[in-house]
Amino acid sequence: MNSSAQAAADLYEVLRGRGIRCWVMGGWGVDALLGAQTREHHDLDVLVLGEDLPLLDEVFRDHGFGVQRVWEAENRWVEVDGSTRPTAFVAGTAEGVELDVHVIEVEAGVVVPLCDVPWPFDAGSLEGRGVIDGRPVACVSAQTQVAMHRGYELPEAHERDVALLRQLTDR
Repeated sequence: MNSSAQAAADLYEVLRGRGIRCWVMGGWGVDALLGAQTREHHDLDVLVLGEDLPLLDEVFRDHGFGVQRVWEAENRWVEVDGSTRPTAFVAGTAEGVELDVHVIEVEAGVVVPLCDVPWPFDAGSLEGRGVIDGRPVACVSAQTQVAMHRGYELPEAHERDVALLRQLTDR
């Protein structure tokens, strides 16, 4: 599936409209920070607060999403409101809309991943602000996104993303 800017912004607005606190990251996060789409994307990547997972379940039910993949190497199962839930997964619809979710908590202003990821978070990690399809979105900061792309061999598209992010962080 190719995620258009309109589809990504619409999905973000559905999440926020339901009270789900989320931050765009990954390819759309890069493009949001840049204020323009630089490449094609197949999904919308977001960080979501663990306590908002029941609200996310409602969105999934109402919009035909189902969990399609659990990122086994990154996932930890957590108990929220009496249900066991994954913390690193991809959900999608029959129409091909995909949402890649990684779950976090914020404790005393510090981001704590509930999934097993090596990404470092700092005090400004959730302070990114960007635009998708002319609409404002909260996103992971450029510095944190660069840090998220360390420690593994990057596909060519991700190398370009990091180069673009470095231009933002070097300003």
